[in-house]
Amino acid sequence: MFKNWTKLFTTDCRVILVGDNAVYPIFKNGQTSLVNYAKEKKLIVLKNQQLQTVKKIKVYLRDPLQRFVSGVHTVIEFEKINNVDMFLKDVECFATYNRHFVPQFYWLMHLFKYFKGSVELRPVEELYDLVPLRDSPDIKTLTAARKKQIMSINNKAYVGVDYKLMDQYIGQTIDLEKIIKEFKNAVS
Repeated sequence: MFKNWTKLFTTDCRVILVGDNAVYPIFKNGQTSLVNYAKEKKLIVLKNQQLQTVKKIKVYLRDPLQRFVSGVHTVIEFEKINNVDMFLKDVECFATYNRHFVPQFYWLMHLFKYFKGSVELRPVEELYDLVPLRDSPDIKTLTAARKKQIMSINNKAYVGVDYKLMDQYIGQTIDLEKIIKEFKNAVS
């Protein structure tokens, strides 16, 4: 099941240069704000092999459960899914998955394809200090009923590795390869 998730990351791997910071945007972790800010300010965006020119990349991580709920809701709205119960069953049994709600660790694996340096893992709340925009996708607001519906499914496989990652390394700068080696077995 988890090996299929790597197929989600066949797109370019991008890093945005914001001042002295190279920032890796992750869906549901301020990505819309970062991308819009980069366009507005005409910031440099590096991709794929260009990432080798960077020594350290900042990665903003979000509370895994909050991100999962928000990500599932976003996909429901983007895809205009009518049978939400069936969709949630498919999410729960890994019949469907999306970059908006797979573990943030998979985003780090995607980054590792092109970047072998250090990452600074920061809480997403600190992104607000770097980027003043608060943009979000143009979708309906998450209701309490929808949140409860999404929370009712088993989400442990989606959030477990990220909680471990954050518990151990949030606020630290660490070699990305060390993280990949350490946590890869947790998701395979």
